[in-house]
Amino acid sequence: MAGADTVDKESVFANYKSVFSRQFAVSLAVEFLGVMFFQILGGTSDPKLAPFVNGFALAVWIYVAANISGGHLNPAVSFSTAVCGFYPLMHTVVYIVLQICGAIMGAWVSARLVPGGQELLRSGDTGPGCFDRSVIAEGLTDSQIFGWECVMTFTLISCVYACGVAKPGHGSHTPFAVGLALVACAGAGGQYTGAALNPARVLGPMVAFFCGTDVVGLYIAGQFTAAILAMSVFAFVSGLGPLNPFIARKALQLSWPEATYLWITGSPPSRLQKTGRENINDFKAMYNKFYESELESESEAPASKAWGIERFFGIKSSSAHADTSETTADSA
Repeated sequence: MAGADTVDKESVFANYKSVFSRQFAVSLAVEFLGVMFFQILGGTSDPKLAPFVNGFALAVWIYVAANISGGHLNPAVSFSTAVCGFYPLMHTVVYIVLQICGAIMGAWVSARLVPGGQELLRSGDTGPGCFDRSVIAEGLTDSQIFGWECVMTFTLISCVYACGVAKPGHGSHTPFAVGLALVACAGAGGQYTGAALNPARVLGPMVAFFCGTDVVGLYIAGQFTAAILAMSVFAFVSGLGPLNPFIARKALQLSWPEATYLWITGSPPSRLQKTGRENINDFKAMYNKFYESELESESEAPASKAWGIERFFGIKSSSAHADTSETTADSA
């Protein structure tokens, strides 16, 4: 039923409801709890088992959260999917705040679960789950810290796009695949940076223990750079998401202000709604029709028009339509 407060069980990472719905409040709680427990489990793991503990903990909590909140559990994932057009900006901002708060709470709880941990709170010393000089390999430069976090986070988010955003995806196997991506990355780069791959996992312990303040910028810059790169590659291969103004404006016949409002809130303009609680999933038929027409136009367009900057991001240029029409008219 359109606009109901249920979830789309086929959606992973792009599952959302109106900010005024009960489902959105539940999704916030799930993101908070998911990151909190991910922080506890990952931050207190045996160093020899850390890649596996972190990977399996992430997979488990994505399984828990996927059908409720989308199972982001990572500000870099939320940011990337929002910029690409698969998640509303308003939802994303709130998600990121709750994810960071969950990580802070997880670090605080961890300090009370390990011997002597409580004394480390706000001490500036290394605590459970800290990403600071104690986990960074000796001799590693700042650019190498940035590079490793960028490479590993790019791998993780690319897996998110391939399995949980692209259609057809990998359904119920997606959380496990994302967890395996973390295992692989942590097994390779964990020896150098500790393999954070998640801004919340860096900020949570930093706030709780005051650790890693001199390197936090390197970790987060690498992770968000990777988020943009992964989004760009996916957009190049599969096109931008349905919420992106460039796509929504054409698919739903919206003005630029309406398309921007849709991207920010996730709610189509009132003139298209019936219940007042619809989201983008309630307009799949209009999008399918748009994509079909784009494929037809693309097959008819001259090859020389296929690789402009708009095509790089999966956007069909209006000038291409005009050129095609002119060519047809001239030949007639």
